[in-house]
Amino acid sequence: MNNFFTISTESSKRFLLLLFYIALLIFLSPITLGIFFAALFYPFLIFFHNKFKIPYFIVVFATTIAFFYGLYWFIKFIIDSFMIVLPQLQETISGEIFQHPVLKTIMESGLSAIDQVASVSINATKEIFSYVFEVIIFIMAFYFSLFESKRDRYWFFVYTPPSVRKTWKSYFKRAMEIFTTFLYVEIRLIGLTFILLAIGFWLFDFTYPLQKAFFIALADCLPFFGIGLVLIPLAIFFYLVEEIILCIAVIVLYIFIQTTRQLTESFLWASTFHVRTVHTF
Repeated sequence: MNNFFTISTESSKRFLLLLFYIALLIFLSPITLGIFFAALFYPFLIFFHNKFKIPYFIVVFATTIAFFYGLYWFIKFIIDSFMIVLPQLQETISGEIFQHPVLKTIMESGLSAIDQVASVSINATKEIFSYVFEVIIFIMAFYFSLFESKRDRYWFFVYTPPSVRKTWKSYFKRAMEIFTTFLYVEIRLIGLTFILLAIGFWLFDFTYPLQKAFFIALADCLPFFGIGLVLIPLAIFFYLVEEIILCIAVIVLYIFIQTTRQLTESFLWASTFHVRTVHTF
């Protein structure tokens, strides 16, 4: 009985300690995010440092510049894509073909949802850049964490109690491996979808093919969304306006991308887990 209470007390202490650290991480979120992204970029640093024999401090500096410059252009490209796609959707819906009350209501509801998501995203971006002090703290945490990572990728566990350090570190290390694997596969799939869509839209002579392809590829990685949510209504639209060739072309593009994406995803997961492709199909 005494052993039972001792185990329960010990478990309770560890649980409370975990809650305390979670609350601390949330409170110090700019530092937490900076350290997390530094740990995420660690493999790139080691690759360039070991493969090309570039001094570590140059790799750290170049990685920091590339990360924030790339983040800026990525956010800018998202906003530009929304600004280009949404007005064209609004103009299309206001056309004669969507004057039927039911069809117009459905399209306006969908457009309203997209517009809401765009507004929230743009406002959130503006809010992030309004917190100048937090952004500076994030940059400093990211930069100095990259230096500390040279000794140990998970160096920050030195600030945890010795009694739980080894356990927490092993759990976090395993979680990072799973997360980076998933991220690696998803980024390649999004890139593949974007390239195929961009080529298809360019061949169809669409205006702004890159922005439109990016907009659809981004929606493809969200839960309950997919390229079919855009391409299938697009094919129906071309059919209704009697653009039969474009309608067939969009359907063929959709089938080709879905097939290619499925095969590529199966191959990537199979190579990651070292199993046969047929098992991951």
